[in-house]
Amino acid sequence: MNVKFGKPVSYDATAVRPSYDTLPTEVRADIAARLGGEPVHVGIAGGGFSGGFAGLVTDASGRSLFVKAAGPDAPHVVSAYSREAYLNPALPDGVPAPRLRYSAQVGDWVVLGIEPVIGKAPRLPFSPTELDLMLAAWAQAAEALTPPPESIVRLGVNDFMDDAGVAFTCFQQMAAGERPVPFLPEEARGRIDELAELEAQLPAAVTADAITHGDLRPDNMILGEDQAWICDWNFSCVGGPWFDTVALLVVAHGDGHDAERLFWQHPTAADVTSEQLDVILAAIGGYYLGNVDKPIPHRVSPHLSAHRRWNGLATLDWLGHRRGW
Repeated sequence: MNVKFGKPVSYDATAVRPSYDTLPTEVRADIAARLGGEPVHVGIAGGGFSGGFAGLVTDASGRSLFVKAAGPDAPHVVSAYSREAYLNPALPDGVPAPRLRYSAQVGDWVVLGIEPVIGKAPRLPFSPTELDLMLAAWAQAAEALTPPPESIVRLGVNDFMDDAGVAFTCFQQMAAGERPVPFLPEEARGRIDELAELEAQLPAAVTADAITHGDLRPDNMILGEDQAWICDWNFSCVGGPWFDTVALLVVAHGDGHDAERLFWQHPTAADVTSEQLDVILAAIGGYYLGNVDKPIPHRVSPHLSAHRRWNGLATLDWLGHRRGW
């Protein structure tokens, strides 16, 4: 692991979630009814940043569901879970994702029941085998989502830039004096204009007739013995799947793996140019470092700033190697 970026977060232990016992009585009753019995064991998911309830509930007979639940004290989580309930059923069979069993509105709470899969949350450092499994799962998903399946097209998902474009203009805002310049590694200081010019090319760099995940990170994946699953599809949009490949490999680069080689070997990189890769790295780096000092909202993990800083530094390090800084 490359320690030059500081200590990475433990992606299996970032979450700060409510316990099952604190859920409203009517929510717990609905979960028990869907499960077929009162839960006798609840394993809270340790990964993630959103702060909603998420955990594996199991009854006395061994029946299990992975349950997510959020209420009015966490509107951003309600929105994310509602979006996931909308999109997950439309994923084609070729996508290695745990499938939604049910969704329910219980009072002012949103509850999701998802098929349980046997695996663990990825944790740094990754073994080469673990990283290969994650990249293979994403290659399989990207193939199934190119071109966009009719099941998803019917939902009217947005283009990548319509959904997330403003989030990836941080260096442009810095160059225009509209946003303070954050801490940057020495090799990137004085290069705000160069980074802004790269970042401005993002719309063309992610244009594609495909569906991409939109938020592919280790904490949105589950590792099994011989395969990985991809979770949390609430940011799915029309765009180049290579964006998510880069986002995942930023973590691999910070972990000491050869992200450059792994990117160009990945099927999603087949038609990507070297300039496109630089553009995406600049956009991701700006997003992470431009938001390091942003206040952490209620019901969001306190580890979010550390996650952003580490990933931002890793991103610009990869970009700097590529551009000879």
